[in-house]
Amino acid sequence: MEDNPIFNAGLGSSLNMKGEIECDASIMLSDYSCGAVGALRAAGNPIRAARLVMDRTDHVLLVGAGADEFAKRMNLPSADLVTERRAAMHRKNLERLRAGEEVRFMPRIQGLAEEMGIGTVGAAALDRSGGLAAATSTGGLTSKLPGRVGDGAIIGAGTYAGPHAAVSATGHGEPIMRHLVAKTTVDGAGEMGIREAVDNAVEIGRHHGVGFGIVGVEANGAMAHGFTTRAMSWVRRDESGQTTFLD
Repeated sequence: MEDNPIFNAGLGSSLNMKGEIECDASIMLSDYSCGAVGALRAAGNPIRAARLVMDRTDHVLLVGAGADEFAKRMNLPSADLVTERRAAMHRKNLERLRAGEEVRFMPRIQGLAEEMGIGTVGAAALDRSGGLAAATSTGGLTSKLPGRVGDGAIIGAGTYAGPHAAVSATGHGEPIMRHLVAKTTVDGAGEMGIREAVDNAVEIGRHHGVGFGIVGVEANGAMAHGFTTRAMSWVRRDESGQTTFLD
């Protein structure tokens, strides 16, 4: 999905205030292994960089120039991730700024993100041996401040996995980080099951005005999704095949 320009992840990522791409990604397994990158520019597939942080280092999160250098040393292919669609969004946003619209930063960007469509990608999976995993990849908010790292790079916020369940959540990153949406949902799944835990996360999100979507799977194979935004596309695949929906 990072190679599909329709999504805000990898190719087609949103541009920051300077017109640059800075990607976030994270991955976590049910044995608590995890890795993440933030504000990454040097790799065409940020989730691969996050996986290498998990597999090849003793760290969890690398950001900025350090993440770029690591990706290059790991011989990850680089790519020009800017698309005309995202560049046009950026130009439109700058025009609004020059016209003197809303001075405060995050309320303005939150509204534009909802208007333009965030398009982050996330996945939660259960393998045949019973292992659980979750991963999230995003270009972040349109016209964000340079250096901003969102929930997609934060273990416990956008991505979390444990023995009971695995969850990927994304949307407006700052409140997702404040409420640790992914970890809260995984912890809840151990007590009430993934479907009820996702429903509970959605209700918490609505209560706090958080715009986000979430997908999850638990150790028994049950799957769930939920969202507080106007719509969310999702795909479920099990032994019976693949199902695609746009809610």
